[in-house]
Amino acid sequence: MRTRRVRCLIAAVAAAVAATGFGTAGATSPPAASSDAVIRYQWGTPGGSNYDPQQAFNQFANIYLYPAYDRLTELTPEGEVIPMLAESWEFAENDTVLRLVLRQGVVFHDGEPFNAEAVKANIERGQTLETSAVKPDLASIEEVVVVDEHTVELHLSSPGSSLPALLSDRAGMMISPAAFDNPDIDLMPVGAGPYQVVEHVPGSVISFERFPDYWNPEMQTLGGVEITMQLDPDARLRAVADGQADGTTLNPDQLSAAEDAGLTVQTRESAGAFLLFLNMASPGLDTLEVRQAISMAIDRQGLADALHAGLCTPTNQIFPSSYWAASPDVVTDSFDVEAARALLEEAGYGDGLALSAVVVNVPFYVAQLEALQAMLGEIGIDLEVTALEPTELLSRFSTGDADMYFTQYPGSVDPAKTVASIFAAQAALNPGHYSNADVDALALEGLSIVAQEERAPIYQELSAAAAADYFHIPICSPQGVFVLTDAVGNFTPTLSGSVDFRGVTLAGS
Repeated sequence: MRTRRVRCLIAAVAAAVAATGFGTAGATSPPAASSDAVIRYQWGTPGGSNYDPQQAFNQFANIYLYPAYDRLTELTPEGEVIPMLAESWEFAENDTVLRLVLRQGVVFHDGEPFNAEAVKANIERGQTLETSAVKPDLASIEEVVVVDEHTVELHLSSPGSSLPALLSDRAGMMISPAAFDNPDIDLMPVGAGPYQVVEHVPGSVISFERFPDYWNPEMQTLGGVEITMQLDPDARLRAVADGQADGTTLNPDQLSAAEDAGLTVQTRESAGAFLLFLNMASPGLDTLEVRQAISMAIDRQGLADALHAGLCTPTNQIFPSSYWAASPDVVTDSFDVEAARALLEEAGYGDGLALSAVVVNVPFYVAQLEALQAMLGEIGIDLEVTALEPTELLSRFSTGDADMYFTQYPGSVDPAKTVASIFAAQAALNPGHYSNADVDALALEGLSIVAQEERAPIYQELSAAAAADYFHIPICSPQGVFVLTDAVGNFTPTLSGSVDFRGVTLAGS
């Protein structure tokens, strides 16, 4: 009976947030792609007011940074690290020195040259800024040595296997050193990317135009990029269906409506998961049996079917099964209310437990947490749910004002970064400063080896250890849903579910 009631509640919540009907777009053959066309894209997460890659903490803000900021390395959609501003690299001295050979002929948007001195200045700024968001990614670098104008060495405190991948993200985004002290650097980026900012209305829209001196014009396939920040997924879908936007990302429950509107739909597996982050200093959550009970009380498949259109694979680990760091040995917990109640009883909470959770004030996310609230209620956990603005969420959770935080972790460029962001004792997403000796030891071992084929079994073992300890509660590995007009071509989402417009084409008018 309890299972039936929970499933009924999930269905009711799904119906309440299901997408409504949209007009059907006429199918026509698009004209040829135009290098002068400006793509209009809508994104469901605001970038805040900080577009300085070294100080931007919003994990979903890369879409606003990619057009302006090229990185030292690049990550393919399959997760392979390839050259970008660094033409090549190699480890030396027992993997404690990373030597980068830089691309020549590159200039920043302000006309300043990109060279080894610029790399040194960027890395040292990222290491020393009081408000740096990339300091953990650069922590292993003890010294940056300029060998010549286009060669730089990173001298490391220990082998830095994850560093080439980390340099494909914000830690490797190059800002013109001449712009470091610009009073508006957080709003008007000055990078070496294919497009430069021409207008920025914080919280609303950011517009880019083609940078005429970009080093790789073959990837500069648009006249510009306009990214509108729109939290309402129904409004985003209407904008694409009505021709007011060329593309957007949607929630899985909008998939049918997008297809009915005649739009092109792409899905791709995320590198992360929907999950409950836990403050394991909270009474109850500091007990393994309670964490396990919470996991067993969750009807993962019911949530996936009702709220994700089946596009979210139930899981007990943070990495999706197809990712090289995922453990093949982790078994997803069965939905078992009685077993969960027995675990709570064993832990001394047979009379119930009161907990709190925060979530972004977006209906799709709130609906999922409310469904989880009902499930946990079935085993005697009274969960207080608070929906907050994006700017409030992390601060409320990281300061210990909430026991749980429900969100989607988008994944990262390397499992070492995921470990540092989620499992490290000092991570913002681990406000209870909880540590697991096995996880910590494996994290260090993973950093000491360069070859991915040798790192894989280490991170797989780490993932299994974290799952066995219920170090946070993964629920399902989602697929991102992207909808486009038929004018958009060569569109490939990144591994973390963001969008890099390099190489994307748009049929012109």
